[in-house]
Amino acid sequence: MAIENFTDPELVQILIDKVSNLTTFFQAVGGIILAYLIFSAVNLWINRKKKKEMEKINNNLEDIKKLLKKKK
Repeated sequence: MAIENFTDPELVQILIDKVSNLTTFFQAVGGIILAYLIFSAVNLWINRKKKKEMEKINNNLEDIKKLLKKKK
């Protein structure tokens, strides 16, 4: 009896539509996750670059302080 209902074209079309909607939803979620991962990777790269630059500035500041102490 259940197999007979499954061969009904209208029922099959309804099932295909629901699976299609679910597939579209998962594709959208996957796209959002992929965009977030790309954003995080770029953000990580920029932050490392900023950190390296800040360390360089900090070292230069320490050198300037040492030079000023020597002049006094």
